[in-house]
Amino acid sequence: MLRRSQKKQWYQRRVRDPTDMDNAEEEDLPPLDSSHNFDSIDPDIVATIAALGSFEGKKYVKGEECAICIGDLIKFLRIENRKDCDIRRQLARTKVMEKDLLPILTTYYEEQEIVEAMMRLLVNLTMPALLCFEREETRKKDKIFEGLCLEVNNHLRHYKSQFVLFNAMKVFSSQLGRLLELGKTNRTDDDDLMLERLLIIIRNILHVPADSFEDEQLHSSLSVHDKLVLSLIEYGVADLLFYLCGSRDEEQHCLLSLEIISLIFRDFDASTLARQNTNLDNIKIDEELKQIKLKEDLQKQKRLNMKNSRHSRFGGTFVVKGKKSITDKDLIYHKNIKKIKDLSFDDEKTIKRHTGYNAIAEDSASKRLSTAQARSALQELAQKFLDVCYNPLMKKAKSLLCRGQGTADCDESFYLWACCFFMEFNRVIGFKLELVAETLSSDTFSYILQIIFKFHEEIKGFSSRMAHKMKLWAKRLHFAVKAYREMLENLALMQISKDSKIKSISGVIQNIIFYQQEYRELPTTLLKQFNRTIFTKSYLIDLVECTHLYIKMLEAYTKSNTLIVQQTKKVAKKKKRPVKKKKNMLSEREMQEMWDGDIESEVMKILSAGSISTSHVRPFDASSDYSMEQQRVVCKHSIQDLLKSGSFDEAVALYKAAQEVWPSSPSFGMPDMAIIDEVNVMKSIFLSREDIPEMMTEETFSKDDEDPRETEMQGSELHHVSEHKFQNNDYLMLYARPQIVKCYCYLLEFFETNSTSANHATVKMLYRLASKIAMSPLMYQISFFITLKKILSAPKIDSYKDLQKFAVFLVRKYIVSLKESPLICLDAMFWKTPDDVIAIDNGYDPEKLMPKQKVVWTPLEEEEVKSLFAKWLDKARAIDICDMIAQDMTTSNDKQRMDVKRKILELGLVSEENTDILKKKPKNKVEWLPDEREALKSLYEEYKYDRDPVALIQEKLDTKSRKKIIKELESLLGVRKSDLDVNRSIWTKDDDEELRILYDHKSETHTGDALLEIIQDKIPKNRTIKEIKDALIRLRLQRDENSSVHFWTKAELAILAKFDFHKGSKKELVLKIRSELSHIDTSSIIQQLVRQNKITTVEGADLLIEVDDSDEEEEEEEAEEEYDFFEFPKYVKKITHQHASALSWIAEICQQVLNNREDMLDYDTVFIIAREESHHEALRDNSFQDMLKCLGAVPPLSSYETYWKITSDVSDNILRKAVSLMQGDDAGYSDSDQSVDDFTAPPEPNTESQKSSLPWFNESGDDDEDDMDTFLSKMRSQNTPAPSNPRKRATSESREPGSSVSKQKISRKLSTSDEEQEFDEGITENKENSPPKSSHLQKQIVASDSDSESNEPVVV
Repeated sequence: MLRRSQKKQWYQRRVRDPTDMDNAEEEDLPPLDSSHNFDSIDPDIVATIAALGSFEGKKYVKGEECAICIGDLIKFLRIENRKDCDIRRQLARTKVMEKDLLPILTTYYEEQEIVEAMMRLLVNLTMPALLCFEREETRKKDKIFEGLCLEVNNHLRHYKSQFVLFNAMKVFSSQLGRLLELGKTNRTDDDDLMLERLLIIIRNILHVPADSFEDEQLHSSLSVHDKLVLSLIEYGVADLLFYLCGSRDEEQHCLLSLEIISLIFRDFDASTLARQNTNLDNIKIDEELKQIKLKEDLQKQKRLNMKNSRHSRFGGTFVVKGKKSITDKDLIYHKNIKKIKDLSFDDEKTIKRHTGYNAIAEDSASKRLSTAQARSALQELAQKFLDVCYNPLMKKAKSLLCRGQGTADCDESFYLWACCFFMEFNRVIGFKLELVAETLSSDTFSYILQIIFKFHEEIKGFSSRMAHKMKLWAKRLHFAVKAYREMLENLALMQISKDSKIKSISGVIQNIIFYQQEYRELPTTLLKQFNRTIFTKSYLIDLVECTHLYIKMLEAYTKSNTLIVQQTKKVAKKKKRPVKKKKNMLSEREMQEMWDGDIESEVMKILSAGSISTSHVRPFDASSDYSMEQQRVVCKHSIQDLLKSGSFDEAVALYKAAQEVWPSSPSFGMPDMAIIDEVNVMKSIFLSREDIPEMMTEETFSKDDEDPRETEMQGSELHHVSEHKFQNNDYLMLYARPQIVKCYCYLLEFFETNSTSANHATVKMLYRLASKIAMSPLMYQISFFITLKKILSAPKIDSYKDLQKFAVFLVRKYIVSLKESPLICLDAMFWKTPDDVIAIDNGYDPEKLMPKQKVVWTPLEEEEVKSLFAKWLDKARAIDICDMIAQDMTTSNDKQRMDVKRKILELGLVSEENTDILKKKPKNKVEWLPDEREALKSLYEEYKYDRDPVALIQEKLDTKSRKKIIKELESLLGVRKSDLDVNRSIWTKDDDEELRILYDHKSETHTGDALLEIIQDKIPKNRTIKEIKDALIRLRLQRDENSSVHFWTKAELAILAKFDFHKGSKKELVLKIRSELSHIDTSSIIQQLVRQNKITTVEGADLLIEVDDSDEEEEEEEAEEEYDFFEFPKYVKKITHQHASALSWIAEICQQVLNNREDMLDYDTVFIIAREESHHEALRDNSFQDMLKCLGAVPPLSSYETYWKITSDVSDNILRKAVSLMQGDDAGYSDSDQSVDDFTAPPEPNTESQKSSLPWFNESGDDDEDDMDTFLSKMRSQNTPAPSNPRKRATSESREPGSSVSKQKISRKLSTSDEEQEFDEGITENKENSPPKSSHLQKQIVASDSDSESNEPVVV
């Protein structure tokens, strides 16, 4: 214990500056009075501090027991009272930090013992104030506790300034460097503790909050925090922290390092730092100053306009006209008044105070601009952190947090802050994906979503009495929302990037966050929970801007993509049905008949065969709670059930296993019994009437009736997950809730202080609700109208332009609604729901708003239902009986199908087992039309390589559902359903490039299936041969064998590149190209030229027509062969062995054409479409093609068509002969006994019916030229084709008069059908018997063939 004089000397030494101790005078010492509270300090603390050491001049000299004294101070702090922290406050009042501790640390930093003891002491002394106290949770405010916290915080701020003054970071840097140089393997446990203590001290000093006086200082001056951060950078502590963050060996310190990094940038804005030393910063400041100056000028002008030129000094009594007092006279006011709105009687009223837990939450964080020097240093520090250690640090931190190895709940907050800050910094300074790739991924999106929902549930778990804890979790939720918003900002920036790889990554992430329902409903969930007493206004601003950005991205995505989204609905849990005891429903006689039937013989056969396996059955369960006797009874019933169901093998196996378990029981017999005895034992088991014990009835016999999935989910909610097409308006309806609209209206009250982006996001959402889904009545509320009035009276500046437009828009809609229904003004006092909006739109019409009344049934209607039910009961399986009864009812017309169904069940007309006859039957299926099938084929060929071809086809075929399209594609084209799946494997551009390189490299040495197998082995992803082949066709590296589109090789493209289309005739160049590339059709050549921009689309169409016309002329002039039916048998015999299946296929088609003509169906063109690979091979054979031409089939035109076809020009006789020949029945046909006349001369009409059937036949026998003229005119008006060879039909119409064809050939052409023969005969008769009189009977005269000498004209 020190004496009084020693205590006085110590005190005088403590209060003086050590630098002035030599020049101090006695009168300068402060007097010893009660104001110094000298006796309040513990004497032991005084003696301990005195033994630490003292200043000798300007140098500090430690005491002999300095290290021991530091240890004693640590013990004092360990035993202090945590309710008031007396020891801590006493040490602070003695100024031990700047008088002893820091001088010892900076002077004797080489003595490791003293440094280690000092670090232990500083960890405790710099602990945050809230962690120092131990306080019970209470709702009331504790002013004493708040005062103590403020005192400790003031001491910590003083410590922080002293750390800067004594350059303590230099010592920390040397100690950190020494420990890190040792390496992870060479450091001892004490070294690890020392390293952790150093980081904790740095964290504690940085964590000290700034003084309110510092916040009020000019931005041009450095704060204490700025100076501390600059000293960290100057002495290399920041570089050592970056090493800790990026090192793989220091994973245990990554969360603490991340916290220190976040505290360094705590008071700074990422955008401001990123714009430092750029013109963007100056431009933004200039714009803000211009807006502020413009607002001040407008407000000043408004005040000048309102000010009266003559000042009134009258202070008497006023009479307010138009406002009555408590009497019938006008109101008298005894105060000076300038405006009528200043008239108020509330001046002397007391304002109702809000309790603390109902007060509006205020933002505590404030951003400082600081000096340009500090901002430049921090900008370089942030950029260095991004380049060096952002990705590895965030990866390690996320891994630790996912494994639950965080040291505190706030660790996730620092992770979220780092995501938000550095991603924003990277986005503003110049977006580089590789710097933030770790956090800009789908996994991070999912992780942040989990954190948001976790914080959301934590807030919901507290009661209103725990408001301070709710505010703490609300602050953490704010960090999560800001991180999520910044990730959306980066994702939107990736979508507009010029790099295709970045855009593809963005598309994948967007597809995930738009597909899953949790992401879509996240904004609505958080907005509904908003409470302004818990959440701050800045949180609401970030949430509104995040919602606006998400909806904007969603709308842009759905414009260019068909979005299929996931929807999860809660399903009511199925109630467990009461299980009845299972009873034998069959009598003993029936059971005996069953045994004598098939059961006995089957059991005998199985037992005689022997070698029965019992390994798969378990008659006894040792872990069960039931006894062996109870399980024996259950086993007998199981054998009985298996025999009844026909599972004889299982029944015998269970019987054999039961013999082994119960060898002495007479129920199952002995294991070595004879077969006939075993059969008798099984008969006794089958005919047994022994009941199962009551306790086992429910468990044993309810297993078959229960759904195993239902058993697993007992006690939990059931969810049904489905997929549907996304609709924007349906999604916006989620925001049409009063809780959400109130949030937006509340935020708009602060439009003057909000940022431009916040105001825009708020107004845009309200405009979407008012215009897109017609929910403007949601905003018809008095408080919101007051806000709109303020907006309309605000200055007319650009930042308020959108707000004022929306205000005018909403007020006008309200006035229109008010004229239609005046009662809407009453609803303006309340917030409205969507149901209220429907009521307002319907004008409060009670008939429209009345709920549907209960259906009333009369006795007469019930009798009619019974009679109609009995009438249609026989056909109930085939028809919808409820629908038929509702339609046939005569006593009532207002009963619907569901009303009839309920009444049938109520009357008990059907039992519970037969209720399926009341189910709604599917409607008649609508068959696909031929045109629709052809359109489906062409659309599938066009979109089959897209990710979702069915969705694209469905857009074109609006009347068909997705299910019908898939089913038709499976039946029509044989497409597998897996190939039409939306979630099939996707080829990115990188995959395409890799496939292209592999193909170019391997195609030089391999071909065919071997090439595809090599590519499959080399490609990193698991791809099937079909997927690789489809990708090669899509990339135009291989040709689709089933497609008519030509695949251009490199050699063919080289030939095409030799021709210059800027010189010479384009038609001649196309003809030259076709002569060199004779295997390619003209259409493919012209399409490739258009694709290479050598000719325009219009020029390509003209060239295609000109070249085809020239081909037709050459074909007509140089036709050397004419196919007729005489050569058909020769080709059939020639190709019978080679294409037998193809001949059968053509015979089936011809027979189908004949059947259709007999049924008067599809008499027009029938296409020949190959169904098998052998059919494709036959169609490529020249002999097979010649056979089809002899038959009269028309080949596909090279430019327009793909398939062969059989037209109506082919007669039935020819088709019948062809079918008989192709089927091998040629008995009725011989070349020797057939002549030309047999095919050309039509039969004479012998009977009257035959004559009357001819259109030109006249009963009088006279030539009726007028009837002939009428018939020919009718035929011309119907565009009846001229009789000709089907193969030449496409070209014969363009022939000009004068072309020569032999008479014999013309006669053969005229024999195409019976009707045409009769038509030709009529024309010939009229021509010979009567001269031509009218011009419309003029015939086309065709000169005879050059080989014929006759000049007789032939009619065609």
